[in-house]
Amino acid sequence: MKTTGTLIVAALLVVSIAVIGCGKLNQEEFEMWKNEHVAHIDQSTTEIKNQISTLDAKVDQNNKATMEAISRAKDEAIAASQQGDADTIAAADQNTKEENAKLRADLSKVIDMQGKESNNFAKAEDAKIKSELMDLAKSLNTQGMDLKKAMAQIASILEDITELKAEAASKPSLLVTVTFGSGQTGLSSKGKEMLDGIVGQIMENPGAEILVEGHADGTPVLRGGFRSNWDLSQARANSVVKYLTSKGVESARIKAVGKAHTDPVAPQNTTAGRAMNRRVEVTLNPSGSMM
Repeated sequence: MKTTGTLIVAALLVVSIAVIGCGKLNQEEFEMWKNEHVAHIDQSTTEIKNQISTLDAKVDQNNKATMEAISRAKDEAIAASQQGDADTIAAADQNTKEENAKLRADLSKVIDMQGKESNNFAKAEDAKIKSELMDLAKSLNTQGMDLKKAMAQIASILEDITELKAEAASKPSLLVTVTFGSGQTGLSSKGKEMLDGIVGQIMENPGAEILVEGHADGTPVLRGGFRSNWDLSQARANSVVKYLTSKGVESARIKAVGKAHTDPVAPQNTTAGRAMNRRVEVTLNPSGSMM
């Protein structure tokens, strides 16, 4: 409203300037006319402001009344809903109790029926088992003599097996065979791994003796530090002995023998055969008779 009054005053000024410029009003008359109209405009502005304030108060009051009415309606709706929920829950609870009672009655009938059927089945099976046991007892009485003979034969077989095991345990057993390269006496990584695999078995038989036999492939020794295949095979056996003693085996239990090319396990005229003959065999002798 203040902006409207200002625009009116400005309009009056423009008009007044135009009128004065035309020479129709003098300065004093214009001032009187302007003051009269400005006062009238201010009064109108004040009245409009008062009316707006009155309307704002009525709007606030209406808003407050509306919010209170909404709040009361909301509370009444919630209360009605809760009461409805309570009634629904009570009805559902009663219905559940009735259904549970009916289910318990039906379940009791089923259990009683199944119990009777189980008892009848158990009695029938008991009679069947008793009959089968009687038949079995009669059969065993008839076959009693044959059963005693069979048991005696089994005992005899078990005794023979025990004797065979004892006999086998007392005989020498080959633990491992390690091969070597041509003219070589050093152990390969694979050879060391194979010897590691028998150390535990040797330690588990502290009374047994160990025979280490070195072999050659029959190729003439023309160079190196060995004069013959005898020296070469002995050096191979000594390499194995040295490795076993480094693993904790007592040297007094070991006997190393070089056998040159006198005991081949494969043909000497083939490359594969000669590779198999370049070997060291480690044998466990529980009785110690080889020494």
